[in-house]
Amino acid sequence: MNELLTSIIDQKIASQIYRKSYFSDELKNISKIYIDEINISIWKRQLNRNIISAAEYIFHNKPNLTLSKIIQAREINNILFNEFGESNNIPYLVKDISKLVNSFCNLFDLKYVWFRMDSIDHPMCPRFHVDKVKCRLITTYLGPSMEWLPHHLVDRSKLGIGNQGKSDSKSGLYKKNTDIKRLDPGYVALLKGTEWSGNQRGAVVHRSPHTQSDYKRLYLRMDSPELHS
Repeated sequence: MNELLTSIIDQKIASQIYRKSYFSDELKNISKIYIDEINISIWKRQLNRNIISAAEYIFHNKPNLTLSKIIQAREINNILFNEFGESNNIPYLVKDISKLVNSFCNLFDLKYVWFRMDSIDHPMCPRFHVDKVKCRLITTYLGPSMEWLPHHLVDRSKLGIGNQGKSDSKSGLYKKNTDIKRLDPGYVALLKGTEWSGNQRGAVVHRSPHTQSDYKRLYLRMDSPELHS
């Protein structure tokens, strides 16, 4: 069976799967990701000025930052203070990141987590795609945040080779630009990937944000470490 035919069959199966987004104003409710029909669970929040100030400082002083480590939750404070120092409101950002690391580890009963934090001036993943992970946490501290397509608005046969060399906007992956959803800066999202049990054809289709000509973004993501060891 060729890849295109397989993609078409997968799309027909995926269209029979019900997946939806979940939003909450409370961090504790992000655990709704365990509900089968939810493939993206989002904590809506606003960053305070001190955290934003620290993020701006890091981007200005470390514009090419790539901090990527498999860590235990108890290590995160020392790692971040060693990397960024303790002035310029850094402790506020470290406290926030530490809360997210501990919440992620507790939610999935992880001893270790794969932690990555980047400063970038261009989209890292410009095409819509799915992740070959169980579940990924993503949040943006500075600049535009992740974009995704609701499950019922995606033609998954147009992912990868199915786009036939066309751009996402012309391949038929989605019908109109208003189908594209975006996280607000500071929002925290858990995204189910293809490795979540029973979710191979229901993983969140997403990409890096595309807007803003003066592209400045400081973001972090977390995964369970088994796929990155």
